[in-house]
Amino acid sequence: MRKARNGYQLQRGVPKDVQPVIGKTIWVEAAGSTYRVAQRLSPAFAAKTDRLIAEARNEVLLTGEELIDSLPQRFDLKEFEIVDLLLEGSGVAVDEGLITPQQESRYRAVLRGEEPPRQHLSKDELIQQAKALKSPAARTEMSWKSALDGFLKHAGVTHPTAATKQHAIAYRSWLLERLNPSTVKTQLAFLSGLWSVLCELRPDSTHVFRGLNKRIKVVKARKPDITIIDPSQWLGTGEQMEIFQFLFFTGARLAEIAGLQAEDLLEDRILIRPNVLRPLKTSSSERSIPIHPRLKSLAVELREKEGHLWPGQYQDLNQRWGVNLSKPCRKIIGITPKGFRDRAATVLRSNNMNEAVVVSLLGHTPNSISISYGAAPWSELKRAVKLL
Repeated sequence: MRKARNGYQLQRGVPKDVQPVIGKTIWVEAAGSTYRVAQRLSPAFAAKTDRLIAEARNEVLLTGEELIDSLPQRFDLKEFEIVDLLLEGSGVAVDEGLITPQQESRYRAVLRGEEPPRQHLSKDELIQQAKALKSPAARTEMSWKSALDGFLKHAGVTHPTAATKQHAIAYRSWLLERLNPSTVKTQLAFLSGLWSVLCELRPDSTHVFRGLNKRIKVVKARKPDITIIDPSQWLGTGEQMEIFQFLFFTGARLAEIAGLQAEDLLEDRILIRPNVLRPLKTSSSERSIPIHPRLKSLAVELREKEGHLWPGQYQDLNQRWGVNLSKPCRKIIGITPKGFRDRAATVLRSNNMNEAVVVSLLGHTPNSISISYGAAPWSELKRAVKLL
């Protein structure tokens, strides 16, 4: 990432072994006018160039249909000698399994200019179009990318437009063998949303994920009542215990607390807002939580720090906060970190707290039109936190 005259640029050197294939020694891409925007764009740039390197090394192969449609990009078909050589080699492409005998006629037709190649939509183009239409939270965008990467890898195709209904059904079966039904439904929901966008952009495309969620049955278990001993009786010290106290007295999500920065702690409130390393789940997740009286002394102490309060809780591998806290939380307190949220919702509802206040405090997306109007009074949010 470098500062250019009119903003920032992303740069990456092309490995020497693939420079002759790719035809350049360096990739350069504009990355907006601010450092934060450039940081946000860098993972997609890295993923895109990784894919190009993999294709150049034949580590990721195009399907037969994609190979045919990529001919005009890969070769100068205005050169008759090149076209003649490719026509002569079409039998080799069949023998090597790159295309089927049935595809060979379309391969030759595209080479001769008798049939136009189909215009495939790339993974990055689909994500960008979905972002423009839906304005998703950063966490949702990350989930889109993860779900799409997983599906395309399993299907063995490079472009979403090359995927078929059979690919989608096979992927659903593969997921169900490895994940619980609820997680599978979530993954398929992300992919279904992306394919809805794809079909709007390409009306001749097939929505390969339509209806695949309906047959998956998810039985929701009744959540037990959660009782937690007072934090003064917890045995332990250190940053884990600090995080558990914040969870107890706020009802916030684990990642929201584990990824807090010192500047998020004001005198009377905790600001739950996105930062470079911690996007929020939805736009409704961004909120202010009154500081419980029993958290104030700890908050004053933590405000003396700079940057993230608990940087060791960030796992770079999956870009998540607090992922290793579940076991110690269960061992020390008897619940998982999510149990704090269940307890908070139970406590507030058992004290007849207005549902709009519960939704606002926990950072949920309003589930009715009436709740989405107006804002929860600060005095009511303070009263709700004290009930915890």
